[in-house]
Amino acid sequence: MTRFALTIAASDPSGGAGIEADLKVFSALKVFGTSAITGITVQGPKGIERIVPTPASDLSRILEIMSKEINLDAVKVGALVNQENLRAARIFLEHTRAKSVLDPLLNSGTGHPLLQTSAWPELASLFPLGSIITPNIPEAEILSGIKIRGKAEMEQAGAALIEKGAKAVLIKGGHLEGDPEDFLFAGGKVRKFSKQRQAGKFHGTGCALSSAIAGYLALGSELEQAVEQAEGYIEKALAGAVALDGIKYLSHIF
Repeated sequence: MTRFALTIAASDPSGGAGIEADLKVFSALKVFGTSAITGITVQGPKGIERIVPTPASDLSRILEIMSKEINLDAVKVGALVNQENLRAARIFLEHTRAKSVLDPLLNSGTGHPLLQTSAWPELASLFPLGSIITPNIPEAEILSGIKIRGKAEMEQAGAALIEKGAKAVLIKGGHLEGDPEDFLFAGGKVRKFSKQRQAGKFHGTGCALSSAIAGYLALGSELEQAVEQAEGYIEKALAGAVALDGIKYLSHIF
């Protein structure tokens, strides 16, 4: 039986993150991928120059069509670009029955805003609508108000984000020193996922991880299993990374 997943995110013409990365992950997992583009980025391996938002009325219509004409099994939400598109995504999430993964993107790796700063406080309104949120350390700090220096603060931030309405939280620890450790907060439990740090600067790992979780949810995995499977997927994708202008892009061809 064919499973369907939708990504709501911005486009990355270099193919390393955003819609392009999400669709590659869905394809690798043999999930039929669909998309609703929130904005067109002008970028390459050196970073984003600017973002042109999709008009909210068009995004809303695309999401309405997706919800009515395709039986979606899972949804991944990435960069929403502006407040109007955030609100369009919220209306969609309020009505979809599909499991959903929210990657609360605030800034790109080179510092360009992926959501206008005035809309950051409103992002928490999406938390209760998703199956899980997947912030990295800087995002978790901003959204929780807790400065993270290690495991203890990660646990505090995870608890704070649950308190804000998230059903489950995966905090990605790659910004801390040493080998990366991701922490899953779900069902009153904490689970750690450890990885070996790979040499080099990578692009799009967070997008790929969140879309892999969505893909495995679409295939029928329960949440913790989907996170475990997605973590394993990322290990393979990192191992086959392709270098573009000194930046490593994940390979989704195994």
